[in-house]
Amino acid sequence: MKMILSCEHATAAVPEPYVELFAGAPHVLETHRGYDIGALEVAKAVEGLAEGAYYGGCSRLLIDLNRSLHHPRLFSEFSQGLPEAEKESIIALWYTPFRSDTLQAVEEVLPWCDLLLHLSVHSFTPVLDGVVRTNDIGLLYDPQRQAEKDLARRLARTIHATDPHLSIRMNHPYRGASDGHTTALRRHFKVETYLGIELEINQRLLEDDRGRIAMGQLLRAALGDVGFGD
Repeated sequence: MKMILSCEHATAAVPEPYVELFAGAPHVLETHRGYDIGALEVAKAVEGLAEGAYYGGCSRLLIDLNRSLHHPRLFSEFSQGLPEAEKESIIALWYTPFRSDTLQAVEEVLPWCDLLLHLSVHSFTPVLDGVVRTNDIGLLYDPQRQAEKDLARRLARTIHATDPHLSIRMNHPYRGASDGHTTALRRHFKVETYLGIELEINQRLLEDDRGRIAMGQLLRAALGDVGFGD
């Protein structure tokens, strides 16, 4: 098995021409709405196990790299009102290169392995719309793809064996077959060879460097145990 890594919501950065869009809400970019808090650090911790790692270069509030181009929330309320020409420019500069680089990496690695895991690393806010999310880790996959289901459950067992106190749920807090980067790539590659799994980590575990380092080490060990070595 080989692995490709992606982190769609790695940063809260906004290119200079669009900073003014957020002038009325200067702190929103540093919240869970602007990026996946702690996800970048966790992804970096396991980068050495992957054949390639790809990180989003702008805030999800400018354009959401984990959405399809037709998705109604591809652009947020801050960027939705931009002229179509500006939106096309953002797609060309930020969305298309990220998606194309990941796709190309999968195409290049697949011929050299029996199975390729595309691990998409995310984090989620502990409370959304007043609802407390109680799980610590979510592993998202397409239930119709047995190999994804099997690997997700192997990862869950390995993580739980290392830290039995962690609450791990399948396809929670989101469904693995919903619109997303892994879902898009499933349309390109055979079920027998491409495994797209989205890792979701509760942000309460990633509040500081200590938590992010611990989670990175835990994930790295779990991936090693299921077959992804240095």
